[in-house]
This record gives sequence, structure tokens and C-alpha cells, in this order.
Amino acid sequence: MTVTVVMALAAGLASGFLNLWALASASRRLADSGKPGAFVLSSFLRLGVFAIVAGTFAAVGPWWTSVIYIVALFIPIALYAAGVMRER
Repeated sequence: MTVTVVMALAAGLASGFLNLWALASASRRLADSGKPGAFVLSSFLRLGVFAIVAGTFAAVGPWWTSVIYIVALFIPIALYAAGVMRER
């Protein structure tokens, strides 16, 4: 069970940083092109992929490992937002 928790935490943090990078990249492309279609498609794809991973943790381990994954998924975005707010 401890291994599953550590894996959920590590996968959540890795997915969070990947999500943050993909979001920044898609936002730059949206700002450059002004076409929201690719941005919307990438958002739905990211949501689907990260939801499948959370569901996998819920199916393989205790249900609350998916909660650990989801919390860890949002840690990089929260840290980025805190850094942006600090710069103001």
C-alpha cells in the first residue's frame, strides 16, 4: 500500500509538471495564432489522460490513492500561481 501511495504522489507530480508545460505551450500557440480550436482539443485530451490515470489508481489501489494523485497533480500549478502572485 505504501508503494501505491508513493507511486500516486510521484505520478501526480510528474503529470502536474507535464500538464503545466502543455498548458503553457498551448497558451502560447493560442496567443500567436488566435485560433482556439487546437487549445480546446488539447485541453480535452489532457483532461482525458489525467482522468484515466486517476481512475487507474482508484482501480488498482485504495480509492483514496486517486485523491493523492489529484492533489499532487495540482501542486505544480499552485506553486506557479503563488510565484506569479509574489512577483506582483
